[in-house]
Order: sequence, then C-alpha cells, then structure tokens
Amino acid sequence: MERAGAKRAGFSWTGGRHDGVTVVALAGELDIATAAALRQAVADALSGAPDEPPLLVIDMLAVDFCDSTGLSVLVSTINGAAGEGGRAVLSGIGPRMARLLRVTGLDKRFQTYDTVDDAVQALRTP
Repeated sequence: MERAGAKRAGFSWTGGRHDGVTVVALAGELDIATAAALRQAVADALSGAPDEPPLLVIDMLAVDFCDSTGLSVLVSTINGAAGEGGRAVLSGIGPRMARLLRVTGLDKRFQTYDTVDDAVQALRTP
C-alpha cells in the first residue's frame, strides 16, 4: 500500500510497506517551513503499520536541503522509534546530507544505507 502526502512549500513524500518495513521517501526541502509536514508524513506512514515495534526507513534520495529543524525532526523520529522498541534508519544520503551529518556529529547517531533495499535488509536482520 503506497500513500502520498500533499506537496507543501517544496516538500512531498510517499510511503508504503516493503517486506514488513515502513518506507517513507522524502522529496524537497526539510526546514522550518516543512517540519510539521515531515512530522505528519512519518506519523501517517507509521499509522498503517501493524501493532509491533516500528521498523522505518526514511529515504532521503530526493531531499535537496535540510536545516537544523529538519535534522531535529529526523532525530525525534529515530528516538521515537527506539522508544517504542523499534528502529529507524536513513537511506539515499547524498554528499550534502552526509556532510551535514558529519559536521553536526549526527553521523554517529544515524544509521545510513545507500539504498532502500539495503536499509530494509538491515532492519529485517536481527
């Protein structure tokens, strides 16, 4: 089941399930103007997941920009999944996002994978 979110201020998302893992693909800009939409996108995507600890891949391949507000939402998402006994990871990190994570020290906090398939495989492996 794939769902799409409305485009808002340069931000859109699609979500669905892949081998029992929720995948949210983001596109556009993650900033103060789109932070609420990003929070809602993750909540909407996870609302369709079964009643078990969340396994979530956030695909960043089409993200053009991310500021501290966007990073904050991503950190909250990963912390929230962990708080429910699940895991959330990132995939499709481009050079800019990789640099942003490195500069902020969040590269040590986020698990990242090249592709959605790699991330799903990692989450499915205990």
